[in-house]
Amino acid sequence: MKNMSRGKIVAMGGNIDLRPDTPLFKEYFNIAQKITPGTPTIGVIPTASGTPELSMKGYTDLFESFSSNTLVINPTDREEANKEKMIDKVERSDAFFLTGGHQLRITALLGGTKLLDKLKEKFENGALIGGTSAGSVCLTSIMISGNLLERPFVHGQVELTQGLGFIPDMVIDTHFTERGRFPRLIHVVSENPGTRGIGIGEGTATVWNLEKEEFRVIGRNTVAVVDGVNISKNNAPELELGEPISVSGVTVHVLSSDARFDYDECVMFLPEEDED
Repeated sequence: MKNMSRGKIVAMGGNIDLRPDTPLFKEYFNIAQKITPGTPTIGVIPTASGTPELSMKGYTDLFESFSSNTLVINPTDREEANKEKMIDKVERSDAFFLTGGHQLRITALLGGTKLLDKLKEKFENGALIGGTSAGSVCLTSIMISGNLLERPFVHGQVELTQGLGFIPDMVIDTHFTERGRFPRLIHVVSENPGTRGIGIGEGTATVWNLEKEEFRVIGRNTVAVVDGVNISKNNAPELELGEPISVSGVTVHVLSSDARFDYDECVMFLPEEDED
């Protein structure tokens, strides 16, 4: 059964130049303009950043160079995230962008607030949600919150927590190939076989259509899909913390720009197949 959410998602893998000629941001703005013809208002959410003032300036300057309007949605605490003034900014925005930083700053501050409720309502009614790095990682139902990379194939070394819930049954990882994060998605799907891992490289994005249960890839690097549904052997249920994983049957798909992935059927389509 197809997901009936009408919103679109652009999840970026980090390390992207904040310039109007950058293809990923051009694509993001083109989608925003299709949803809201004319001059869309983009709500910039810099909550993940350790320097939110710097992040908000960079992204507001970028989106205003596309002739869009911008609103900064930056509650400093959970109390403010429940105030009408902040919720009104969400209501007035047509699209949203979550900046990079640390994903726990986003979920700990926004989870369970009226601001997040309004953001989800806007998304269900067709709004665009974009993010990069931590701003992408937090978009799923569960997310990676931290890990110890010294022993990535050891039970308990990858920490998961609740994400914002815009994308079900997925875990997104970013800076994927550049930071050698393939082992931790293997770890995630070994312990959570019903969850697919999506590893997005830097300078790359996945453009999600949740109604069709698919995404396509744009950008200069690759996206990996790590699927544990067909795992045949797995010692994870018997492990104590600190013991190593044994797993067989993990399926991996690697997609470059313009490839498309149907995650309902778990099938990749190359660009030339879509042209037929």
